[in-house]
Amino acid sequence: MPENTLPPPGDLQLKYVVLGIGTQNYTCVTSDSSSVPVSIGAIANLYDIGTRLSNDPLASYKLPTLSGLALSLSLFPTQLSWYLSLSGYQKVLGKHYFSADKVPTFSLSNVKPLPFPQAMVTKNDTMNAPKTACPGLKGEGAVLWLKLNDNGFSVGGVNTVYRLETAGGNAPKTCDKMAASFTVPYAAQYWIYGDK
Repeated sequence: MPENTLPPPGDLQLKYVVLGIGTQNYTCVTSDSSSVPVSIGAIANLYDIGTRLSNDPLASYKLPTLSGLALSLSLFPTQLSWYLSLSGYQKVLGKHYFSADKVPTFSLSNVKPLPFPQAMVTKNDTMNAPKTACPGLKGEGAVLWLKLNDNGFSVGGVNTVYRLETAGGNAPKTCDKMAASFTVPYAAQYWIYGDK
């Protein structure tokens, strides 16, 4: 796991390492400089990077660069697809989204057998992304690193998620000239744990 100051996973076992590529979603009540954007969740495809990296002697060198590179290539879907395929990261395990009740959800619907792993989580702790993190496509800054704990409804052997190695995704400081709802592209690694 990349070095961080978040609470450690303890006795939990690492189950999946995925690369999330998508958007952080925000809303603004008014489009003036007195209001601040409010997060309304995120949506991302989750690509399996753990399977390939677990046997890669250069994994520790690749991990810090993957999110920023994927975010940069997201502007060019064909090139992103080529990169993921050539690197062995093309398998989509599922999606990250917020449920109707605004619960952060990691649904690994392409993992068998049933019930497929689905972590439904709440924020436990945060830390700022390192200063070396990719600042995003427009210099908006990298979203926080997080530890997310089970909210009691996770299934399929997963219950804890770390969001690490973030790239982009931050909202502007104010709603000045912003739409009522908008998205900011981001990428992040999600390290998903469960009981042994």
